[in-house]
Amino acid sequence: MAKRKVKVSRKRASMRDPDALNLTMEDIQWYGDEPDFREDTITDENRNSKLGNALNWYSKIFDQKMTKNYVSQWLHANDRVEDAKLLSKVPDTHITQTVGAMCRLAQYRGWPLSEKEINFINDKVMTPVNRWYEENKKDEEALDTEKEKKPERKSVQDIMRERTHEVGGEIDGLIDEFIYNLKAKSGVDHSSEVIKLLNDQNILPQHTSILVNYYEKEKSEFVEVLSGKDEQLNEGYSHFTKTQMKNLIAYYDKLIGAINSYNVLKIKTRAKRARKPVSIDKLVSKLKYMRKFEDEANNLKLESVHPKDLHLKKEAWVYDTAKRKLHHYVADSLGGELFIKGNTLCGFDKSASQIKTLRKPGEQIKEVMGSKPAARQYFDKIKAVAVQPNGRFNDKMIILKAF
Repeated sequence: MAKRKVKVSRKRASMRDPDALNLTMEDIQWYGDEPDFREDTITDENRNSKLGNALNWYSKIFDQKMTKNYVSQWLHANDRVEDAKLLSKVPDTHITQTVGAMCRLAQYRGWPLSEKEINFINDKVMTPVNRWYEENKKDEEALDTEKEKKPERKSVQDIMRERTHEVGGEIDGLIDEFIYNLKAKSGVDHSSEVIKLLNDQNILPQHTSILVNYYEKEKSEFVEVLSGKDEQLNEGYSHFTKTQMKNLIAYYDKLIGAINSYNVLKIKTRAKRARKPVSIDKLVSKLKYMRKFEDEANNLKLESVHPKDLHLKKEAWVYDTAKRKLHHYVADSLGGELFIKGNTLCGFDKSASQIKTLRKPGEQIKEVMGSKPAARQYFDKIKAVAVQPNGRFNDKMIILKAF
């Protein structure tokens, strides 16, 4: 007989027994309740028959995954953590269902394992586990060795940071050149070269702060020298005049300004993320309208078209059933199409679109439901004060047609 899968039914299982399997009523009808020996007396005479019947029940319910799971739980419960770790590496099919059933019976269903049964479990579990482990140990060791030999792959962020530091080294060279020319009384502006270095290496905007922070720190030291308050700094930079120090500080300002300019330019020219197009169903989902309307007094039986058939059309007729008002919408010549935004119809020409109150809606709506030119002509002839629409919808409005 084919094995039946155990379906989850936690509420029913917990009411019956918190440690019971989550069986369905169909499983219980076919095979009966799960064996339970917690309040049963096990003797030498009935031991084999009771265990045999229990194992037969589990053979119809258990699968390989459940088998391995209950063996692992039994090993943990008996402080055999290392054996459980070995078991976790072994494929499910290496453990017999009989062993899984015996482990569950012992741990959760009150079955007292005999020494012979414990030896049986150890033999059926650890023998195939150890055999599998020895057969696959060499492969695992080779895999570990290969992992050790394989160099660690750098992330994109790590690579970009390294590039930023390389550019910093190039900029340091420009600073040395400026200081040399400063002593020769001929200052140089390297702003354009700094931007070119950053651009050539395609430094990301989020990494330029590494350079800015570094050069801000260097500049602050020169500012402190210029203040003359630190004797050690004064002695260290005594070969610079105050004018040279001011020029050096101004050079750092230009340097930092060039990095910030590159940062702003990079952000502005960054490709914008393309927006995922929104489906028409989602666009029209918030529009309120009435699906069907019947008015026996005026002999009216109307059914609305779907709002998505109104979206991106050039003309539409809408009837307000509560106020007997007929709305005629005509698309604006600039946009060319009506469109729905939330609960509002947009894109209509306010001068060409009108609302008129119908005195005899049963007769008048039939005329409007005809051809396009005839509907327009008839609507123009209706003797009623024309009002400009605002496009707002409500749940009393029927969308008669749109094209």
